[in-house]
Amino acid sequence: MALPLYGYNPYQFGQVNPLQPQMDRLANMQAQYQQPQQQNVNQGILWVQGEAGAKSYLVAPNTSVLLLDSENSQFYIKTTDQAGMPTLRTFVYQEVTGSPQNAQKQPETNLDDKYVTRQEYNDLRGKYEELYGLLETATKPTGKDE
Repeated sequence: MALPLYGYNPYQFGQVNPLQPQMDRLANMQAQYQQPQQQNVNQGILWVQGEAGAKSYLVAPNTSVLLLDSENSQFYIKTTDQAGMPTLRTFVYQEVTGSPQNAQKQPETNLDDKYVTRQEYNDLRGKYEELYGLLETATKPTGKDE
C-alpha cells in the first residue's frame, strides 16, 4: 500500500487544495486592478440613448438620477416614489455664451404698488386711531340714563 506523498490524500474528506490560497490572492489582486479602471470610465455621468433609454433605466425606490441623452441636447431627471413608481422629467440644455449674468437677468418689478412706505403707514395708523377713539366715545354709556 502506497502512502500519500507528504501527507496529502486526495480522497480524504475536508482536504484543502494547497494552491487555493495563491489563487485567492491572484483573484483579489485582479479585482483591485479592475476596480479603478471601471471608476475612471464612467466618472459619475449616466448616459442613455434617447427618451426610450431614460424610460427603461432602472432606479431604486425613493431615488432621483440625472440621465444625459447621448443622442440629443436633452437630459432627464428620473425620480421614483416609495413604491418604485417612476416619474420622468425632460429638459433641454443649451450653451450659455457671454456672461452668465446677462442670461439670467431678472426683470425689474415696480414695488410701489405692493408696499407702503413708513410715512404712509403712520398716516393710516393715525386715521385709524382717531376713528377708533370716536367710536369708543360714541358707544360709551353716559351717566344721564341712570
